[in-house]
Amino acid sequence: MSLHVIIGEDDFLVSETAKKHLLPEAELDVIDSVNATNADLQLADLQRVRESYLTPPFLYPAKVTWWKNVGFLPQGGKTGPAEEVKERLEKFAVEMAEKPLPDNQVFLLTGKKLLKTSVFAKKVQTAGELVTFEAGKPWEQAKNAVVRVMDLAADMNLKFESGAAEIFVARVGVDSRSLMSELAKMRDFLGPSAHTITAADIAEVTSQGVGVEPEIWAITDALGERNLEKTMAAVARFERENGFAVLVTTVVEKFFRQLVELKDAAERGKTSLATEGMAPFMVKKNMGFLRNWSLLELRVARKRFLDLREKVVSSSGSADVLVAAAIVRTCMRPTRGGAR
Repeated sequence: MSLHVIIGEDDFLVSETAKKHLLPEAELDVIDSVNATNADLQLADLQRVRESYLTPPFLYPAKVTWWKNVGFLPQGGKTGPAEEVKERLEKFAVEMAEKPLPDNQVFLLTGKKLLKTSVFAKKVQTAGELVTFEAGKPWEQAKNAVVRVMDLAADMNLKFESGAAEIFVARVGVDSRSLMSELAKMRDFLGPSAHTITAADIAEVTSQGVGVEPEIWAITDALGERNLEKTMAAVARFERENGFAVLVTTVVEKFFRQLVELKDAAERGKTSLATEGMAPFMVKKNMGFLRNWSLLELRVARKRFLDLREKVVSSSGSADVLVAAAIVRTCMRPTRGGAR
């Protein structure tokens, strides 16, 4: 198949997919429409593309025409191209269907959006291949990104410990270019002799992606360390979110409940039973937290946030102050009289 139209918001994924169709020793004619912001420029690019499509290779054994960053494909509603551009696109699609390319020519078109029910899309599918990378719902994007980042890591002779790929995606985001960049940074950090990416490595090296929501476990990690300054800084990243007090108190109460169970099991020599099924990095991290707390302190902290959650659910104001006060009291070291 010589004609490939590849559509998706993830420009790295789209570009890498297109590159798989490049022919060795081929003449490469690239028409980049990234700056084609009006009908005249769009029609001019379309004419160049058409001429390239219809012109066979001369000095090379093969030819590839790559029309990239096409942002004026039919998209439906008011976001599509001007009527004249739309008509010319449709005529070009018909022409491609009627005049298929020989084996030594490839035509690539890449862009972010294309209405699948448009005339252009339907004609393209009769002439060649239409690949669409759907954005999907957030949880679907995250799930797909985890699979993708594990494949990308394998290409670098890396692998993630159990649960670490999910942490990596949650921190970096689902954009493939960002994932690739952070993996390259991780490869340099680990050096040639190490091949497993741990949660600790991610915390040490990996940068949070632009637009990625802050991770809620930043709060619980800081609390586990019993680091007041770090905890307050983590909480501050959530304070402007709607329902932040309910979210924080719910998450923190669950966190202390888990630590209570682990601490109690550890003191009874039942740690392996309590950690059964838990990811290794979580076991290591939580067992480290336990060194900062007595069992009584953990129970008091859990009860404090359980009561506070009930209060902030019914409270109409001052919830942020209540949360801050509870965190300060929890992080304080006990006096001789016992837990505070």
